[in-house]
Amino acid sequence: MLKTGVDGLDAILGGGIPEGHIVAVVGMYGTGKTMLGLHFIYEGLKNGEPCMILSFDEDEESIIANAKSVGMDLEAFGDKLHVARLEASEVKKSLEKLESDLPEIIKSLGVRRMLIDSISVLETLFDDAGRYSMLAMFRKMLKENGITAMITSEADKYQPNTSKYGILEYICDGMISLKVVRKSELDEPTLGLEVVKMRRVKHSRKPKPYIITESGMVVYEEAEIF
Repeated sequence: MLKTGVDGLDAILGGGIPEGHIVAVVGMYGTGKTMLGLHFIYEGLKNGEPCMILSFDEDEESIIANAKSVGMDLEAFGDKLHVARLEASEVKKSLEKLESDLPEIIKSLGVRRMLIDSISVLETLFDDAGRYSMLAMFRKMLKENGITAMITSEADKYQPNTSKYGILEYICDGMISLKVVRKSELDEPTLGLEVVKMRRVKHSRKPKPYIITESGMVVYEEAEIF
């Protein structure tokens, strides 16, 4: 089991994520998807594991700054971390090249953990058949190289436990949903985390409250949302 770096979440999962799993992290804007992914990468780096971040959104400088703002100094690990900013339109045009080049990079670096953030940016450029083929390519590449990965995605506007296009969850071994929960429209919103699925792990499906602090994400595994 690999720890996510978020104590409350690791407790819910009975210790962490099984090695080699691909986990979707799904939520609306501002729910902390990237933050959870950064915790996962930072935990790996602290354990001496080479890690990679593939970003379709932010550049390396922004990622480093965001992590540092909550006490995660990614730069301190030098060449143990490789960050790549990918242009979605270029990836779509040269998907076969990425499929052949990326495994070589992964092997040369000895990558053990990967964060792909956010796959929704790339998904927007494909139809459903193309999305499935693209996601299946990533799954095959990650599995063949024994990588444990988190892939972030925007949630469906009307179904918070579903990814934006409803395909990602079918190629992943696990899914964590981050959502904004309100008792009523007039009540202050609460952030809730739910482990929707995690193969080979006995876990609660009950949503648990969490907050994002100056030290990152904190999940209250023994608390109730309401």
